[in-house]
Amino acid sequence: MWVRDRDATLADIAAAAETHRATLHRHFPSRTELLDATVRSCVAEIVTATEAAAIAKGPPLAALRRLVAAYLAIGDHIRFLFEDLAVTRHPAVAELTAADGPVTELIRRGQADGTLDTSLAPAWIERSIWALVYAASEAVNDGTLPAHDALPVLLRTIEDGITRPRHRNRPRGTNP
Repeated sequence: MWVRDRDATLADIAAAAETHRATLHRHFPSRTELLDATVRSCVAEIVTATEAAAIAKGPPLAALRRLVAAYLAIGDHIRFLFEDLAVTRHPAVAELTAADGPVTELIRRGQADGTLDTSLAPAWIERSIWALVYAASEAVNDGTLPAHDALPVLLRTIEDGITRPRHRNRPRGTNP
């Protein structure tokens, strides 16, 4: 609900959740507590998706593709966390995006084996991945990108931007 409408009231959120406002208030007495719980839930979903992608296993490019697919599948969560600066500054989000996490390790592994461009800082690559997943999810949501095209377009955009040329599967300018 909040991904689409940041001004939604607790009554709006209760209606969207098909529950009563009083029930919502029992669990979350204030909008701040509901927001905190929502942020923490989104972060937990991202951590779960990262773990499910098993990014420490296999070749780095294959692991990156699994990670991007997993993140796109929970694109609403990523859009929620990164759409509002106040939410982005939440301690749980800061912990998620801290340097030296599993995604940074994957990027470094890809740079070490020559798959990923070593002239790009790992933090830049990670931020680019977040931003591009956000953009793809938003484009699917607003209808400017068909859902079935989202992952191939997203992977092409990421890979063309961060891989070394010999690891690119498609010539530039071709459609996925």
